[in-house]
Amino acid sequence: MYERKEAGSFIWVFPLLAGICAIIAILTPTASFSMMGVSWSWWMWDFSLMTYIGYPPESFFLSEVDFITTSIITTSAILLSAVNLFILSGTTKKRKLDTKDFILMSLISAILSIGIMIYYAFAIAFAFNDGFTVEGVTFSPGYHFWFEFSPSFGMVLPYISAILSFIGLGLFRHYSNRRGDFVLLKTSPPPKVDVTPPKSEPVKEYTPVSVPVETRNYCPECGHKVMRADALFCTNCGFKF
Repeated sequence: MYERKEAGSFIWVFPLLAGICAIIAILTPTASFSMMGVSWSWWMWDFSLMTYIGYPPESFFLSEVDFITTSIITTSAILLSAVNLFILSGTTKKRKLDTKDFILMSLISAILSIGIMIYYAFAIAFAFNDGFTVEGVTFSPGYHFWFEFSPSFGMVLPYISAILSFIGLGLFRHYSNRRGDFVLLKTSPPPKVDVTPPKSEPVKEYTPVSVPVETRNYCPECGHKVMRADALFCTNCGFKF
């Protein structure tokens, strides 16, 4: 667990922007077609809008199982990636980061966004190539979707979302490896402090020894040899006999 300081405090912006890109990808067309006054926009969640010059636009959902299955899988995956990024951004902004979780969540969103759009590109092309019917008009098999349609923002934005996730991950690893930018929070209990007062050593008291002055030839305090037997004080330490 890491607590973020001043450096790297902006990292939460990258998963937030990545999540916004994922949401916009759902709301905007993934492909568009325009020719001879006819425009056709295609969303990943199976919604289509067709306009003709001089006629009101027509909106519809494709009823073929291949298109429905592809739209459900793709939209659910992009929505899951967006929710994951918003959660990651909020957790990062609260200044409580788990390194492994940040890396895992960023990678999940990035890989999911890239992988699901690759799946969508192939799945929608195969479904289109098999032929289908729209509003009573039958499109015969053999047409390639990406020859007829051009990728739009809804197709590109998930890749941008993945790029932003990778940038945020790279910056997070950069700042978390720099000394002083992230402080490791130890989860172990603090060491116990011994508050027991130190034992005081007993004061040694000097017990005078009765020694006749005549036989005393050393100081009982410091052990210095006394030159005169009738001395009253030690010439070395000043002890009074």
